[in-house]
Amino acid sequence: MAEEDVVISKRISAGRGQIVIFIALVAVAATIIYPLYFVILTSLRPNSDYLQDPFGLPGVWTFENYVNLAANYGIGQAFLNSLFVGTVSVSIILVLASLAGYALAKLPVPGQKYITATFVSVMLLPGPVLIIPIYLMLARLELVGSYAGLILVYVATGLPFATFFLTLSFRGIPDEVIEAARIDGAGFFRIMWSIIFPMGSSGLATLAVLQFLGAWNELIFAVILIPEQSMRLLTPQLASIGERFLTDQPLVSAGLFITASVPLILLAFASKYIMQGLQVGVSR
Repeated sequence: MAEEDVVISKRISAGRGQIVIFIALVAVAATIIYPLYFVILTSLRPNSDYLQDPFGLPGVWTFENYVNLAANYGIGQAFLNSLFVGTVSVSIILVLASLAGYALAKLPVPGQKYITATFVSVMLLPGPVLIIPIYLMLARLELVGSYAGLILVYVATGLPFATFFLTLSFRGIPDEVIEAARIDGAGFFRIMWSIIFPMGSSGLATLAVLQFLGAWNELIFAVILIPEQSMRLLTPQLASIGERFLTDQPLVSAGLFITASVPLILLAFASKYIMQGLQVGVSR
């Protein structure tokens, strides 16, 4: 009977511990969900209704703020511009980082440890330090004011982390599988396409989401390198709207929700792969 009492007491303690963890997770989730809930509700009400009761439910429901942003402030074009720049930047990063990550993880590269250490040291550099030299370099190349220059900056700043991340991810692929493919006559690109990409899909998906979110939300380089109003990306365009219409909180909230919509969709569909990919850093 004593052993049974011990087992029961352990189960009760474990159950209490799970309840505490559950309550803590619910509290954390509430702090994340409520701001989004507030932004959505605010974006669906007129400014006059919002000023009467900022924290209450809308007295009048309307999509006028979204229509106003699309018709008068170029949010639709800015959205497409950000989508284009982010997609092209991430595509280039994935291709280059995949090749470099496979080489560092599976091939006898001279000075491999020093190369990896260089990537880590570059990642520690704060972004604002690079603004002036990057601007001067792109000005000499006549790339200021073009998407090509901004994409080049995103690729250059994203490659160190991407290569480091995929190097860790590809190290988890068994060497025996790659050797068997070589014996069967598979070349470099065949191994990449048939083995590395399928077996490293979780790491690639995680990296794609992280890099896209970084490019989507980036503000400093997008403002400095794209001064033309018609070419602006979504984040700088919304920043300018926030300055001009600071008292119109529903209009600003509508812009914030448009900005958050793409990351929310990406995270909803890729959450499974992100959790698998983030385990790479824990297991290595």
